[in-house]
Amino acid sequence: MATLTIRNVPDHVKQALRVKAAQSGNSLEEALRQLLSDEVEQHMPASRISADEILRRAAELEADEPTDSRYKFFSQKELSDAISGEFEGL
Repeated sequence: MATLTIRNVPDHVKQALRVKAAQSGNSLEEALRQLLSDEVEQHMPASRISADEILRRAAELEADEPTDSRYKFFSQKELSDAISGEFEGL
């Protein structure tokens, strides 16, 4: 994990964040981590496919024969190109 240092935070802002964190039963550090994570998640586009589906497709690429009949007669390159094309625009 990365470490961030934020300088020149006004004392009243730091104190207000510390009080808010304590009221939630968290340390200031934990409250700030959560605040940053929430901010990032609000602005990240949602994936159109699940992580399980991505892993299934990755395993399929490594297998000798794809389990999805649409790709049964594709070469590894064609299969990779077909699956990769589904991720354009993400």
